[in-house]
Amino acid sequence: MTKREALNYVLSLDLPQDVCETLTKMSAQLEKQAQADRKPSKKEVERKDANEALKADILVRLTTGDHMTVSDLIQQVPSLAGMTTQKVSALMRLLKLDNKVDKEVVKGKTLFFMI
Repeated sequence: MTKREALNYVLSLDLPQDVCETLTKMSAQLEKQAQADRKPSKKEVERKDANEALKADILVRLTTGDHMTVSDLIQQVPSLAGMTTQKVSALMRLLKLDNKVDKEVVKGKTLFFMI
């Protein structure tokens, strides 16, 4: 149950006028927050910039035409050293959504390559 649903449920009950007014104001604040455009935090911007740099490094390595697994990329791209396969897989997913790489499964291994 969301806060909005809970407020709407409580407002439907027979409550004193002052309680209803307070809950109506709370509901209006929730609506206002839901409509507001949220700016990304400084940390989110830094993380996005770092991810863009990592994706660029991956694309440079894949320009050779090789088909590579995530583990291969971690071993061969210096900026990916020490990262988990989950993190690199997430970056590869983003590159695939941007139509910059594609993947194929061969004998149970997912190989990525440039389009």
